Amino acid sequence: MSVIRFKIWQDLWSNKTRTLQVVLIIAVGAIAIGMIISTRDYVVHGMQQSWIESSPAMIGMWTSPRIDDDTLLVLENIDGVVGAEGLSVDSVEWRLDRDDEWIAAVVTARKDYADQRFAKIGLQQGTWPGEDEIVVGQGTDTVFGAEVGRQVFVKARGRERILSVVGTVEDPIAQPPSFGGISQFYVSTETYEDLFGNADYSRLFFTAAEFNPDEVKELADEIKDKLERQKVESGGFMPPQGDRVVDPTQHFFQDAMDGIFLLLGIMAALALFLGLFLVYNTINAVISQQVDQIGIMKAIGANSRQILWVYLRYVFAFGIMAMVIAIPLGMLGGWSLTVFLLNSFNAEVGDFYVSWPAVTAQLVITIGTPLLVAMVPIFTGARITVREAISTYGLRSSTSLLDRTLARLKRISRLLLLTIGNTFRHKGRVILTQITLVLSGLIFMMVMGVGDSTSYTFNDLLFSILNSNINLAFDNSERIYYLESLTEQVPGIRAAEMWGFGNASGRLINTQEDDDDPGVTVLGVPPDTELYGYQMRDGRWLAQDDTYRVVLNQKLAEDLGVGVGDWITLDQGIEGEANWQVVGLLFDPIFSNSAHVPRDVLLREQNNVGRSNSIWIQTTRDDAATEQAVVTRLRAFYEAEGIDVLPGGILNGQDTSSEVVAGINAQFRSIIVLLAVMALMIGVVGSISLSG
Repeated sequence: MSVIRFKIWQDLWSNKTRTLQVVLIIAVGAIAIGMIISTRDYVVHGMQQSWIESSPAMIGMWTSPRIDDDTLLVLENIDGVVGAEGLSVDSVEWRLDRDDEWIAAVVTARKDYADQRFAKIGLQQGTWPGEDEIVVGQGTDTVFGAEVGRQVFVKARGRERILSVVGTVEDPIAQPPSFGGISQFYVSTETYEDLFGNADYSRLFFTAAEFNPDEVKELADEIKDKLERQKVESGGFMPPQGDRVVDPTQHFFQDAMDGIFLLLGIMAALALFLGLFLVYNTINAVISQQVDQIGIMKAIGANSRQILWVYLRYVFAFGIMAMVIAIPLGMLGGWSLTVFLLNSFNAEVGDFYVSWPAVTAQLVITIGTPLLVAMVPIFTGARITVREAISTYGLRSSTSLLDRTLARLKRISRLLLLTIGNTFRHKGRVILTQITLVLSGLIFMMVMGVGDSTSYTFNDLLFSILNSNINLAFDNSERIYYLESLTEQVPGIRAAEMWGFGNASGRLINTQEDDDDPGVTVLGVPPDTELYGYQMRDGRWLAQDDTYRVVLNQKLAEDLGVGVGDWITLDQGIEGEANWQVVGLLFDPIFSNSAHVPRDVLLREQNNVGRSNSIWIQTTRDDAATEQAVVTRLRAFYEAEGIDVLPGGILNGQDTSSEVVAGINAQFRSIIVLLAVMALMIGVVGSISLSG
């Protein structure tokens, strides 16, 4: 072993704690960035591959009422349409055992599962459904226990059936239960017709020869117009926001994932940046400690370039050790996050492979950045002369104000005074260390605050907005005052209000209708409602004598480009258009596209005066068990009264507020987990910096 290599080895081994600190701090930053890059590589690749293989359509629309094969054929013959497919979709209730509570589920039927055209579902286990058989969507088996070989009880239109589970599938556009969705069932058209009376289509897919956004939007408008002329209402249902037109070459969740990974990448870069402060401090300290060694080397003939080379090799050794740790742990962490995310997003996890962009980034980080950061102290040390080296004692000859102040203190331990003096003697190092500690602590608290803020928004604040515990939707419109009075007679119910409900598109008044007009959830609310704790941000709430007045969600108002006092047009399709004046803006995390209008005015616009199809209920107790018990009691009560209740409520297909909150928290869980991982990494950086 040469003298130089022996010196480097001796420096590394004789200061094992310092070596371990520097290696870990470099490795942590490299692990964080490698983990994020590899996760993005795996996730985006897996999502995109799954999306493309499903043959996504360019246009996805729901229809009400349903349409038959003849109507679909007419739409397929529209100039510009090169392919069309219809799906039969409806809701049911189901349970595994007779003693279980009923659960809402979506049932879909296709004419031929072996010849799917768009949004193809992939069979993961078992066989395609035959008569009296179902296959379940990914997650329904693991979350609810509807595994292959089990039988489930299904109730539709008041009739109960027993169906056998024969397979599981992956649906590219369904929201899985693990991500806040409800159960997904797939049946044959024969079984579907037996459940619902007919197998006409309620969802339609279309595609054009090539994706040109403007041309495809015009095509969607033409399809909508043709349906309206046949008194069929339509709208978009494609995820993530119920769009009619989507880009078939890009997964619908990719934009959101890009935003998440950008945030995580910034946090990983901060972890690396903070860690490099410690690398700089350490190398600077080493050079200061070895000034005498540099003087001796120069005295026996070494030049500045040789000194520079010695300490660059020393830093290079740190990088090599950090690289050995960082690359495998970064790959392992990235793959673990990928499996977690893809399972959450209902995407299939493929085979593991090495993410070379991540490996390349980690090589640059572990080898290149420490050398770059260390250049300043190494270059400064290499330029020191022999006279400067042998004349220094490692301490300044002049005393600072702090040293003079400490020297005057008589009744304090000399050890404590020495500690304080040594700590602040190198002010530059102190400042860098404090920057690292403060920023790492700040970022850690910020990330933890995001989790607490999300929990507050979708728990405490949400329950203060939703003063109702239960919401139910009816198959037909019911008389308002009769049903409200009837409902309040059920034990456990404090109050009940029937609301109007509708889907529309919104735009600024006197502007041309466009496919980009945002979708609007129109809620017809009793102005004196006690079951909605509106959180006003501007303007006022609805008054008793209001007619065509509307209170918008502040996010929808931003999308529309309107404020208090402006007029907007709400287009409810075959039910026509109406102009409304904005009198207030509110915050609502559930219906981010909500427009609250006077109930009676909305029902008049819908030609449904005095009748409504949704009810909001406040129970005497607000715990989840009570809510579920009241729902069960209510559904049995309504069934006995001959009132048909749809399987799922209007709030994300859930009946109770507790279920709604649980579903939303499930959606945010993935993001919170990712942020928590990065917070942990930054916490490690701060801990190592403090130990140094």
